[in-house]
Amino acid sequence: MKPVNKRLLTVISYLGYFIIGIITVVLSPSLPFMIKDFNISLGVAGAAFTARAGGSFFGVFLGGILADKFGKKPLIIMGCLVQGLAMAAIATTKSWSMVLLFFVINGVFGGFLGTSLNTLVADIYADRRGAAMNALHGVYGVGSLIGPVAVGLVLTWQFGWRLVFYGASALWILYLLLILTLGLSIPESEKKEDLSGKQKQIPVKSFLLHPIFIVLVLVSFIYNGSATSLVGWINTYMNKMQYSTFLGSGMVTIFYIGLTAGRFLCGFFSDRAGFSRTIIICSIGSLAFYPLAIYTTQPILIAAGVFLSGLFLSGLHPTGLAYANKLFPSSSGTVTGILSASLSLGAMIVPWLVGLIADNAGFQAGFGLGLALLFILVAVAARLIYQEKKSNTDIP
Repeated sequence: MKPVNKRLLTVISYLGYFIIGIITVVLSPSLPFMIKDFNISLGVAGAAFTARAGGSFFGVFLGGILADKFGKKPLIIMGCLVQGLAMAAIATTKSWSMVLLFFVINGVFGGFLGTSLNTLVADIYADRRGAAMNALHGVYGVGSLIGPVAVGLVLTWQFGWRLVFYGASALWILYLLLILTLGLSIPESEKKEDLSGKQKQIPVKSFLLHPIFIVLVLVSFIYNGSATSLVGWINTYMNKMQYSTFLGSGMVTIFYIGLTAGRFLCGFFSDRAGFSRTIIICSIGSLAFYPLAIYTTQPILIAAGVFLSGLFLSGLHPTGLAYANKLFPSSSGTVTGILSASLSLGAMIVPWLVGLIADNAGFQAGFGLGLALLFILVAVAARLIYQEKKSNTDIP
């Protein structure tokens, strides 16, 4: 087996998450054009978020278990290949039902890839997971800055939404070719051993019954439900107010500027201030500024609210991942998969409900669901600090 090149693995992992950032956001600016092309309602269009997140829900959960059992490299390769094919298929099909099917497939194998990259970074930076995980997700944010601008230009120049998805397909195939060309040696998670020297397997119920881990699962769900609802529907919301497509795409970029800046900031102080304190600060800030994004109609105020919401939402999930991997270091793939499944469940349910509410009562009422979840998030984050003090963060 080749020696592990930590620096090269870091670059490849961060490049992968950079591409994930670019491609994840292509749906939002493309959605108004897809709605016209397929002649569908907002509620029906919202099923695209549900389909992609539903596939991701199963992909990240199953991918975490498979990564611990069979290794990360096969999942990374499959994730790139199948996502490339699925994005090309979405660009080709004329059926909305097939679009949803390919989004499910894309979500499953995107879950395999994302979980494997998260686990890889957590393993190779075990001594400073908070900084490494926030930096990884910060790179995702950088990709998410570029994605909406690039897509906005393609759509503004009237090349069509299908070209956007062909471009996304090409990115995955190129990334796959790079990995295969380099022939990387990827290390596996450090395993605990019992007294006989055999690897000790921690049952999934040990995670699900751990009080701090339960809170971290809720944090991931609420974070992504609120964030995906805002960034997923902001283009259509701006379109309904007669603002330009490019301005709507710009709001997505502004969100990810805040998200990216916040993640690098959290990477700097999360290991120093503590994971639970980082999460409570992010929760309170998110609740404070989310209303500015959804209850104002002037672009400058919407932009301010979108930026500050992204800034404070940024550290919730990566800090939770770092905390969970600290609790269960020998099962990093499984714990990452469970938290990522919760993340996907939030994206699967909440944006779809926002679309249904918006169809009947308007977007401000729909976005109110995300705001309600943020009230719950503050209570959940406070509970995290309580549970931490109560259990003294027992690490298996």
